[in-house]
Amino acid sequence: MVIIRKPGKPDYTKLGTYRCIALINSIAKILSSCISEDLTAMAELSQLLPANHFRGRPGRTTSDSLHYVAKFTKDAWRKGEVVSTLFLDIKSTFPSVRLKRLTHNMRSRGIPTQYTDWLQRKVSNRKTHIAFDGHVSEPRTLLSGLDQGCPLLGIAFQFYNADLIDIPNKKSGEDAVAFMDDTLLLA
Repeated sequence: MVIIRKPGKPDYTKLGTYRCIALINSIAKILSSCISEDLTAMAELSQLLPANHFRGRPGRTTSDSLHYVAKFTKDAWRKGEVVSTLFLDIKSTFPSVRLKRLTHNMRSRGIPTQYTDWLQRKVSNRKTHIAFDGHVSEPRTLLSGLDQGCPLLGIAFQFYNADLIDIPNKKSGEDAVAFMDDTLLLA
């Protein structure tokens, strides 16, 4: 794990001015990329994820998410209604993913156990060294999170927070839109 400075911070004596980057080897990246393609194809073909979860999925771009929210708002206005929106930004998204919850969500949405078992093996029992200013720490066990830069991040996180998108009651005029770790709850 490499510690790098966040650009443009006024005081680098504070912890929040640095970012940890966990690097993974090339072979793991190639296999993760193959699994990611399979999971994305399964999710799209079987409609395992909410349609209004954007980014990292084919045909669901930033522009699409903006159009979705604009249409929801304009439809409400045409009925003489007011729209309230709660913006949620999940802090430290990928490092805070809980593997048990991720695999539970994937299985409950129809992902075969071969994939979730592989993911558990990939993410469990990981250790890292922290390298900073020429110093390398003793190995530390990683208890949660997904590897920074892993091709699985996008699709895995969509399964991780898909239940949040399913909460609103569309019949009563509620909806939700997600763009990776940013979620809008609309009413």
